Amino acid sequence: MTIRLDATKLDVNTVHVATETPDTRSRLLAHARDVYLERGPSGFSLREVARRSGVSAAAVYRHFDSKEALLGAVCGEGFRIFSSYLLRSLGAATPMARLLAAGDQYRTFALENPRDYRFIFMSTAEEVGLTRGPGTPEQSATFQFLVDRAKECFASGDLAPADAVEIAAMIWAHVHGLASLRLSGHLTSAGDDAAFARFFRASVERLLLGLAP
Repeated sequence: MTIRLDATKLDVNTVHVATETPDTRSRLLAHARDVYLERGPSGFSLREVARRSGVSAAAVYRHFDSKEALLGAVCGEGFRIFSSYLLRSLGAATPMARLLAAGDQYRTFALENPRDYRFIFMSTAEEVGLTRGPGTPEQSATFQFLVDRAKECFASGDLAPADAVEIAAMIWAHVHGLASLRLSGHLTSAGDDAAFARFFRASVERLLLGLAP
């Protein structure tokens, strides 16, 4: 007896094939970020990340050992993107110009990558797995970048000598406040993005003027 399968009678909607490709890890990171931002830490699930990524739940564990490991990787990826923006400021001619350019790149990163920015800078450190030590290597590197810019300005005489870490934290808090208020819709008085860029730069310049010798 010969058994023949009529493929035309198969309901393709009931068949799910989980496939992995070279960019599976990138898809998992992007969807994990989005699920977290949409549902928060309590509603975050690896199953939903897998569904959106088009892979099986088991496939997620071939890339990440746990939910915490996945969120940590999302955080690291966000900081790697952020770092690529900061590095652009090194092309400026003077220490002060590089510090101001770094601030501008912070703003540009926030406005061009709002989901990454919200994840790494507007989530609590505990929620995204930064509860131990100084955070991810990428996070530490981006903060050190700002510390180095402050030290350059001490040496050039543009800023009064002080604790470089404290000054870096002060500048970071300032630019983060402006960027996060803009993204959350609370700073609409600055006008469109071009007007906000001018407002942002003027605000940072006034801060740095107060730190001058």
